[in-house]
Amino acid sequence: MTYIEQLRLSKDKAQVAFQAFMLATRKYTHHLFCFFEGKDNPYYVPRIKRFTSNYQPIMCGNRDSVLKVYSLISNRPEYANYKKAFFIDRDFNEPLIPPNPLIFETPCYSVENLYVSVDVFKEILINVFHLSEFSDHNIFDVCIPLYQKQQEEFHNAVCLFNAWYACLIEIRNSTGKTTGVKLDEKLPKGFIEVTLQSVTCHYDIEVIKKTFPNATEIEAVLLNSKLEKFRCCEKKSVFRGKYEMQFLITFIQLLLQDSNSTRSIVASKINYGFSDTLSNQQALYVFEGYAETPESLIQYLESVAK
Repeated sequence: MTYIEQLRLSKDKAQVAFQAFMLATRKYTHHLFCFFEGKDNPYYVPRIKRFTSNYQPIMCGNRDSVLKVYSLISNRPEYANYKKAFFIDRDFNEPLIPPNPLIFETPCYSVENLYVSVDVFKEILINVFHLSEFSDHNIFDVCIPLYQKQQEEFHNAVCLFNAWYACLIEIRNSTGKTTGVKLDEKLPKGFIEVTLQSVTCHYDIEVIKKTFPNATEIEAVLLNSKLEKFRCCEKKSVFRGKYEMQFLITFIQLLLQDSNSTRSIVASKINYGFSDTLSNQQALYVFEGYAETPESLIQYLESVAK
């Protein structure tokens, strides 16, 4: 699928969302209409409800679809007085310029990145695993530094792949050429191996090219420049969010397995009220209450919910 075809598909989804908005305004004249990309509403809705109980969620598709709906509504003066909120991920795009006060753009790659800090992981240990930072301090003393260590190793291992994909997005945005790549929720099979002892990288640029033979060619100077930039960035915020969430889920699953078997890392059994296998989408629901809430999101919701 070419980039133009992708845009056309995005436009179709935007039209559907716009139609849903028009129909909803006939019934809900004072509600806040919230436009989401993908399936991000599990993160946003509980935060929206802190400011208003009168809201209407509308799924738009991808980032381009949300922006298209925003454009469609902005050009219709009859909808000027309705309360509206638009939520998009930044992904590997440059921030919206100028900053648009009517659109909330994540300060990180996506909402998934707001789930993976060490502070959030600590919250999960306390509130999901029902561990006490004091009476279970032996588990905390092992798990917290181990998570930090393994997350750093993971970031080093996925830096090349993130840089490569970011280059594709940069080329697409500047030239309109399709990336030639459609990524899954998870890293390509076999690229990375995560254990509680280490994170091992099993790919290089040649493996990437073989895995994605239709990808746009990237000049070495561009890739090296992006790699240099990514080695110095705040990786948990900049790198692709779905992969960051994948690491968090994998690490938790490994802890549960260790707790229920050899206990080589965790000295006692961890009780867990959910299945020990989670998808990214399920994790958005399960860990929503512990994810970070950027100050910029609070300010945005305060302004749009008035």
